Amino acid sequence: MKRVMKIFLLLAFSAALVFSNPNVYAEATVNQPIAVFYSPHQDDELLTMGHAITMHVQLGYEVHVVLLTDGSKSGAIHKVNKEMTKHLLRPLTTKEFSYTRNLEFVRSLTSLGVKRENIHMAYLQDGGTTVNAIEEVILKFQTRFPNAKHMAFSYYDDHIDHRNSGLALRALYNNGLIQDPKFYIQNNERHLRNGLYEPYLNEYYSSIQKAMIPYLEWNPLRRMYSIGAISVPGDFELLKRDPRSKYHGPKE
Repeated sequence: MKRVMKIFLLLAFSAALVFSNPNVYAEATVNQPIAVFYSPHQDDELLTMGHAITMHVQLGYEVHVVLLTDGSKSGAIHKVNKEMTKHLLRPLTTKEFSYTRNLEFVRSLTSLGVKRENIHMAYLQDGGTTVNAIEEVILKFQTRFPNAKHMAFSYYDDHIDHRNSGLALRALYNNGLIQDPKFYIQNNERHLRNGLYEPYLNEYYSSIQKAMIPYLEWNPLRRMYSIGAISVPGDFELLKRDPRSKYHGPKE
């Protein structure tokens, strides 16, 4: 009798979980391919992975994008605050600067078609990431989505946070925990590395163009301070000229 009661309670709990959280049921039954992109900083996802993210969205993937760091160490804060002073506005604190960069990140990704609930923040220290810390982040998503595709930056990248994302993903691949990862080459270094370009369609450009606006527009009333454009203007000009995403595999 006790055993029957336990089985009944377990079934009741499972049913309650499904009906109280439809996402559990959806993830368990819908055979939708999943792609997870790991972006070291705000704007990296667009400048280097924007084309790839757009392509996966339009191919019907459930796309998740993980922001690895808080972006608080960017020297762009000084340039932004210089503009703030010029417009008779109060300079941003480091915390406000980081928060505003997150707003740019979210607004840009939603323009690419990524659902808000699929945009995640890991809040690792900008400029102070470790391979182990990023491995832990990736493993959380690998556990949640065992059959997902995982994409990070190239492990040849000259920026520590970019490079560590690639090293972490490659280590997990070498240990048999990740299948078929991709490593994207930041757009201003594509000429330095061999690799492949993702298939590109001209129709992708309108989404990418819209996704640039949160990084380019100055509108303090909406907490838009064009931080991306102030930080790396040359990279955005390159994105306008050639928005394609280039990547290499784990054995290159």
